[in-house]
Amino acid sequence: MSELNSRIEELRQDAMAKVRSEEYDEALALYDEALTLATDEEVRELITINKAHALIAAERTGPEVKALPMILMRRRNVHHTVLSSYALLYTHRLANETKRAIFYGQIALEAANHVDQPFWKLAVLNELGIVYEVDSQFLKAIECFDQALALLATMDDTSQKQFSQVAIYQNLGYNRVLVGDTVEGIRMIESILDKVQVPSTLSDSYIDLCYGYIDLEQYAKARKYGETGLDLAVEPRQVRNAHYLLGEAAYKMGDVDAAEHHFEQLARFYPQFRHLKSLLFGIDLRSMINLKL
Repeated sequence: MSELNSRIEELRQDAMAKVRSEEYDEALALYDEALTLATDEEVRELITINKAHALIAAERTGPEVKALPMILMRRRNVHHTVLSSYALLYTHRLANETKRAIFYGQIALEAANHVDQPFWKLAVLNELGIVYEVDSQFLKAIECFDQALALLATMDDTSQKQFSQVAIYQNLGYNRVLVGDTVEGIRMIESILDKVQVPSTLSDSYIDLCYGYIDLEQYAKARKYGETGLDLAVEPRQVRNAHYLLGEAAYKMGDVDAAEHHFEQLARFYPQFRHLKSLLFGIDLRSMINLKL
């Protein structure tokens, strides 16, 4: 590999690491630098796909994102087919367009099955599992996460393996809690808590544990985890979920004042429902909610 190509690949790898730690501006700058250096069309296409993924993760758009369908149609090679369809799966998942996300996920999975790259298939299975989870198809989500977990044993890269294990355990653990396999789900989530580096994911993990411990009727523990999840929350969804679950845990403990506080905070998100707080005191809605929405 020439010195120039080595530099381009170094920039690309550094950018992908920045995306994993949610440092999107830094990642995009690195991709732009790589694009200015690259002249080979195949290399430029790969960086374009990578940059599109970073833009999608940052909830932005750009010419690279708009180029993805054409790149997928061109199908220059299996690698680019997997990455472009994966990026389209990701963008439609973020837009809550689950049917389209599943469509592109199946294309990505089919392409990944044709190459000896366990990590590609693992990444697709994890993302596709998240889409099924958002679509409340929890058993299909568990099937995807179980397959992804099985692939971990075939991976040699220790850092890549640990990063993947954290994501899969968190996702699989949550879904196991939802289908009633609560003890195992909690065990999986708790086993990776100290390894979660992204604040939003850590908040989700604590809120998921709050949900699980309410299911086990261990309300004091549920409140402890729920408060931590609320403190770490970075999205309105997480704030809503934490207040709801903390209200449920407090009410079941007989702490009506705390329950009223949390239900009142939740009700502020839904001013159109004037009697929401009263409804929450009367009905346990946990079986009707999806914490990822």
